[in-house]
Amino acid sequence: MSGEGKWTRQNRTKSRGWTGMLLAILCACFYPIGPISADAVESGRLIEKDGKYVFVESMDPSMRLLLERSLKNGMITQEEYDRTIKESEEHAYLTQSSFKAWYDRGFNFSMNDNAFFLKIRARIQTRYTQRYRNDAFRVGDSKNFPELLGVFGDYRSNRSIDEGSSFNMRRVRLYLMGHLFSPDLKYYIQLAGETAENSQNPGSVSVLDANLTSTHFPWLNVQLGQYKVYFNRSQINSTSSMQFAERALAMDAFTASGLNRRDIGITIMNDEEVYPVNYYLGVFNGSGPNFNRFGSFGSEEPTVGCPGGQTGGNPFPSPTSCPTNQRSLNANFRTNVNQLMYAGRLMWNIMGRPGYGEGDLAYSETPQMAVGGGYAYNPAVNTSTDNAFVGIDLANLNFRRQLAQFGNGRELGWGVVDFSTWTLDYVLKYRGFSFQAEYWFKNVTRHNKGLPCMQTAGQGGPCTAFAPNQLGNATGWYVQSGYYLIPRKVELAARYAYWDPDTHSGGDLIKEVDVSLNWYLNGTYDHQIMVTYSNVAMGMDGFAIGRSSPLPSTGGNQNANPCPSTFPAGCVPLDSHAGTLIENAIRVQYQIFF
Repeated sequence: MSGEGKWTRQNRTKSRGWTGMLLAILCACFYPIGPISADAVESGRLIEKDGKYVFVESMDPSMRLLLERSLKNGMITQEEYDRTIKESEEHAYLTQSSFKAWYDRGFNFSMNDNAFFLKIRARIQTRYTQRYRNDAFRVGDSKNFPELLGVFGDYRSNRSIDEGSSFNMRRVRLYLMGHLFSPDLKYYIQLAGETAENSQNPGSVSVLDANLTSTHFPWLNVQLGQYKVYFNRSQINSTSSMQFAERALAMDAFTASGLNRRDIGITIMNDEEVYPVNYYLGVFNGSGPNFNRFGSFGSEEPTVGCPGGQTGGNPFPSPTSCPTNQRSLNANFRTNVNQLMYAGRLMWNIMGRPGYGEGDLAYSETPQMAVGGGYAYNPAVNTSTDNAFVGIDLANLNFRRQLAQFGNGRELGWGVVDFSTWTLDYVLKYRGFSFQAEYWFKNVTRHNKGLPCMQTAGQGGPCTAFAPNQLGNATGWYVQSGYYLIPRKVELAARYAYWDPDTHSGGDLIKEVDVSLNWYLNGTYDHQIMVTYSNVAMGMDGFAIGRSSPLPSTGGNQNANPCPSTFPAGCVPLDSHAGTLIENAIRVQYQIFF
């Protein structure tokens, strides 16, 4: 709207207001004040203003006063009064604007008498990171966070020099949210265009969330689409309202699916703002965002029951009728396409409603406390072949890369596995102080019960060396606390996280310590500067298929050619261990959410 048009409308509004006041004064002078007729028609609408609903009459109050006094003094009949009120309401409705736009923590658009509402918001996190690493990083991490490169997802160690400096756009988000037809049918879309700190490719725009939620029944809300799985506290919380620049490594490792915090499915739940005890029950694809199990495959020979994926050699002693594996003959076989993931969560708001945002930014005048727990079962996750030929087999890369990205690289190469994950969490907030903790346990069940084959005597087997033990389960926990040195402005927070990625191995623990100083410039999460110091110690002992000794060799002579001509498929990148990787990092982050 032009400045002139806006000025004209404002002055016209002022003129109508002065006219109404003059009429009211004249009526007061010429007519006695008496009680309003009980027959007067009360009409108007609930209008949302600054987050509150206010009842607004359809007719100008001064004109209504004039009509009511005229009716009281017999100047008009009740029929004339009712007809005038009705015609005035119809006129106001027909002449009102069907479109409204305003800014209130986002750009807001309301259309067709609030039948359609749209809020547009954007968030930018820009960050500078300074790292200092020990010499063990020259050997690198090939177990927890390996890099899977190339068409076939060959393993590579994640290695680096001791010191690093970088700027990056850590998070760039666009949000579209609102309701359709009524406020009880909500939609939410989140687009992302950022790049992770260790991303191998430039960022591109992707869909993080796209879902609809029905809130028609407070005890039975329904959410459908792609969104974060309601499972554990640290993942449900948004990165816009954290006390630290990043989640702890352990937090990302224990998602409901074991692959990603988001998935596609349906959840039923009750209204968190109405009931003190909240439940969430969901069914999902179990394969991460923007993906389903029909996109996952394992390579297989045309002969039913024969493995595939290798350039040569067959590590299985039976069936003896299987031909020598040839990549050109493989088929991409879809399996487990009838499997789904199931997740549930239960939370009790013991006192108040602490919500999921970290820290007590609201400076709660009364204690806010809640406990929660969840369980998730994700069957038939294809981690690729369970033999020595990991790294060159033709198997779906999406599952494998998600496992590596979220730190579960030790689970790669164990064939098809089932994940069963439990979590418990606690939170307390009071007068600027906050404390929260969470515990996870993940059971990993392999479909192939035998020990994985490490090497064979030659093409066609038999297997001569096996993995030292089965893959163990995983467990982890964290505690974090914060306090506002200046209420709603300056916060100091600390966190300790512990993660055991394989309970059957030693020397593989991951421990993390974080301290953060946060400045909230306008007293909200929307505008903040954060300085976070992190220390991570990552043990590299333990076993990982395809990346641990023994190396294939001939005749027990370790100096012999590790890749003999009779065993060409055994040449995969392997390592023993790199001791403990230690990283100290300082992240300075600026966030604006508008």
